[in-house]
Amino acid sequence: MRERITAEGHRRARWWAAEALGEELHARLGLLGLVPDADEAVLAAMALAAPPPPGPPEVVARPVRSLEEYRAGVEIELEAFALDAALHEEIRAAAARRYEQEHAAGQAPRFLAFLDGDPVATATAITAERGLFLIGGATRADARGRGAYRALVRARWDFAVERGTPGLVVTAGRHSRPILERLGFETVARLRLYDDPTI
Repeated sequence: MRERITAEGHRRARWWAAEALGEELHARLGLLGLVPDADEAVLAAMALAAPPPPGPPEVVARPVRSLEEYRAGVEIELEAFALDAALHEEIRAAAARRYEQEHAAGQAPRFLAFLDGDPVATATAITAERGLFLIGGATRADARGRGAYRALVRARWDFAVERGTPGLVVTAGRHSRPILERLGFETVARLRLYDDPTI
């Protein structure tokens, strides 16, 4: 896997492993050079199989419809996540290619939430046979606490229903877990998060 990751040009790798796999496996991952994530070593795997509450009426959340909207979502993500400047430029440079790939495949649609027509939050969903895996939720600092994240969860639920796979799963850390619990998500497993310093 390390060879494949580096061959595809990735500069960072993170590994998730369920706690239920046992301490022997986790010890072996350590022997292979993986180290627990310094910020948050354990995440909750959460699932939802019933409609979450809708977002507030003033927030419109939906899949992106253009490259311009896709780029707006990327900028919201870059603002929200602390990444080095070189990585920001790399992500921006790849935006058009990634939009075309994801749009054509329909496997990882990006969503935007709008307040007064202004994009303020973004999130992505990876499609699967039985539902959607939610990733990449980010809200602009000046729009937090106004229901944009809740609206994005509901928009992705509605998307899942439309495609006949009404179910959502997500991995959640200490910041998002309380919000997701209020929306009806339940923890179904605990995952340990590892960084791979060899890449």
